[in-house]
Amino acid sequence: MVRKFFVGGNWKMNGSKGVNQEIIQTLVTGPLDDNTEVVVAVPSIYLSEVRRVLPSKVGVSAQNAYKVAKGAFTGEI
Repeated sequence: MVRKFFVGGNWKMNGSKGVNQEIIQTLVTGPLDDNTEVVVAVPSIYLSEVRRVLPSKVGVSAQNAYKVAKGAFTGEI
């Protein structure tokens, strides 16, 4: 069996619904190699929206949040 590449990324706590749409649009329209597994981790408040609009071949995972407004935090919800 041929191994697939795995690419994962997360939103952290940066962004907004507008920024989310830019990222989503890139994943929807960008070429995704069938030999690469792509997974994105989003703050839990965006989980259902992102899963609904991304192609099924893109995995969606939840990430934690933190007590400050934004930044590179992924602490507890």
